[in-house]
Amino acid sequence: MENYKDALRKDPANNIARFNLANALQKQNETGEARKNYDEVIAKADANTLRSGSNYNKGIAFLKEKDLLNAIESFKESLKEDPSDDSVRENLQKALNELKKQQQKTQPQQKNQQQQKQKQQKNQPLNKDMMQQKFNELRNQEKQLQQKLQSKTNVAQQEKDW
Repeated sequence: MENYKDALRKDPANNIARFNLANALQKQNETGEARKNYDEVIAKADANTLRSGSNYNKGIAFLKEKDLLNAIESFKESLKEDPSDDSVRENLQKALNELKKQQQKTQPQQKNQQQQKQKQQKNQPLNKDMMQQKFNELRNQEKQLQQKLQSKTNVAQQEKDW
């Protein structure tokens, strides 16, 4: 890894050295630092293969961090640069399938949590404040209904006077 850093000190524009440094960092599970180097390669590289490889490896780094959405985006960017790369396509499909599984697991859990909250709210005994609040709401609704009824009877009486 030090050799790559030395090469970058001598020539900071050396994208191949930066790419190899990022690969070495990723192998040591320093995915955050590896992703930064991949981003620099992607931004500065002239060759599609270098950008494609950087996006692919960045997607792998995101997968290690369990960041499926960013992994999927990186794999898509890699495929834009090199549509013939089957390993990118396979990893993209794996990431999409894993995301789908996660979404399917969380949906029933969210529904169960909502149902449990509703049950708890229904089963909770009403305390004095809650009862007073409900009573006030009902009183306001009754006043509104009486006002509507009163206004209708006033209109009806006016029609009779004609």
